[in-house]
Amino acid sequence: PYRFFTNNQSEPPQKEREKNSFVIVIILRKKSTMGIVVKSFKDQFSSDERLKESSNIIAKYPDRVPVIIEKYSNADLPDMEKSKFLVPRDMTVGHFIHMLSNRLQLDPSKALFVFVQNTLPQTAARMDSLYNTFKEEDGFLYMTYSTEKTFG
Repeated sequence: PYRFFTNNQSEPPQKEREKNSFVIVIILRKKSTMGIVVKSFKDQFSSDERLKESSNIIAKYPDRVPVIIEKYSNADLPDMEKSKFLVPRDMTVGHFIHMLSNRLQLDPSKALFVFVQNTLPQTAARMDSLYNTFKEEDGFLYMTYSTEKTFG
């Protein structure tokens, strides 16, 4: 039910993708009469659905890490249209943050921070290391983005 796109393509990727490209999966959010109701990925899907999906993704894309990234509730940033990413295992956190900043079209003077379980990961850390340490029982790595370094 999902269409996969690489970072620079408008069509589904071919069998061979660039090593440092990442795949984005579109998740449509429910709308209300007041605008968009932002529901977390965990609220949208049951734990069994999430586990089944992550297992399928990992089987199909063993060189990728399934990441769910959502905005911290108090962050003064736009919501991302897509919250599910398939990131190369050898990509660094810093490179991933840079790609997110570009996707959010942030002013270069505005810093973007990502958190995993309320922890600020090192930018030199590889995504596979982060995944192996912090993945949840459903098989996804959950990250939160913000312009602030601390939660409060």
